[in-house]
Amino acid sequence: MEIAAILFMLVGGGALAAFVMTAWAINQREQHTERAEALPASERERIAASLLFAVVRAGGGSDDDAMRVVRRGSGIAATVTRGIDVTNWAESFARLATPEQRSSLLETAVQLIATKGKPIPVRQYAMLLDLSFGLGFHTDALAKLREVYGFEYVDHAKEGRPRSADRGGGATPLFVRETRNASLLLKTLGLGEEATKRDIIAAYRRLVAQHHPDRFHGSSAEEQSRAAQRFIEITRAYEELLAIYRD
Repeated sequence: MEIAAILFMLVGGGALAAFVMTAWAINQREQHTERAEALPASERERIAASLLFAVVRAGGGSDDDAMRVVRRGSGIAATVTRGIDVTNWAESFARLATPEQRSSLLETAVQLIATKGKPIPVRQYAMLLDLSFGLGFHTDALAKLREVYGFEYVDHAKEGRPRSADRGGGATPLFVRETRNASLLLKTLGLGEEATKRDIIAAYRRLVAQHHPDRFHGSSAEEQSRAAQRFIEITRAYEELLAIYRD
């Protein structure tokens, strides 16, 4: 009888120990999962805040002003890292985010800098393009947002010039959506009429890398202006070609 009681106690104790160990393991796994889920969210906000700061700061003004715009406009209070490579950081954000979060970040960036009827510097628009590409979008996503929020972009090297100095006495905005012959648009990107949509995307990204305004930041005003005009020209052609080559 005593032996049976001892055996019962041993079995019961072993079962209790196994239950406790199992419960502890489950609890540890849940805590690990919670930490793993919390880390990307925190990291995602830090990356988002840094990207928004970079886009706002590209328009000029002080770091403090840019920070206030980001904090008030986005509601993100995460730490900001300055001097980032927007494309690389946007790609990092995309790996941690849902499609909805990626779309929201791009639209938030536009909302922070867009004022209806007021052009933004081409360098800032180039930053938006970097953000859009890094998030996995094509230029047409940004073009649609530009139409929704009613903003355009201008050559930053000419911002101080009177409107009468440019295109038709200033009567025509710098960016005009017009339908042109596809062959001329393809030629602008250095492509022939047999080009596919994939060829168009590849050519555009190559040309943008060559004529990105940031590459000419320390150059003369004349060189900056030429690069900006070429950047605008190839971006216009690309956007119009994407509307033609939808499939």
